[in-house]
Amino acid sequence: MIDYAVTLEFDEQTENKIQELIDEVAKKTGCDYMKQSNIPPHVTVSALISDNEEALLLEMENIAELINKDYIWFANIGVFNPLVIYLGPVMNEFLQNTCSIVNERLLKYADVGNRGRYLPNQWVPHAGIAVKLTPDALKEAFAIVQGKFSAFGATAEKIVLARAEPYEELRSWKLK
Repeated sequence: MIDYAVTLEFDEQTENKIQELIDEVAKKTGCDYMKQSNIPPHVTVSALISDNEEALLLEMENIAELINKDYIWFANIGVFNPLVIYLGPVMNEFLQNTCSIVNERLLKYADVGNRGRYLPNQWVPHAGIAVKLTPDALKEAFAIVQGKFSAFGATAEKIVLARAEPYEELRSWKLK
């Protein structure tokens, strides 16, 4: 069984803004997992385990037709203590619906991954800035992000199916 993630990716300006934070935190803390793994800025909407990659890809084709690009408002800095610092989008109808649709349709071909943390009503949407931090690196990362962050809007323009651990994008679809 393979771990998969379905993610939303953003407009170029947002990608650059988030990537700059990822790069600076990695450089100053030495915690560079996201950078070394070539994980792009994103919000994960589903985590799955499956041995039927072909079925997931086929169903993602259908899902991509159902979801239009939409607006996300990043309003806060968050922490999954002590390992992760992230930017938190405001939960809106687009995020809720996308999470529900993706999970409902793909769980026909997969099992729930990541201990159910990406299921509707159990999910904290987030765009990771750094993961696998030490407690001291978390403090340093928070100071960096706090000094540079102010709320901003973004457009979710793509939906992606990727293998997780190690990250490997399998296919992306532009949202209409």
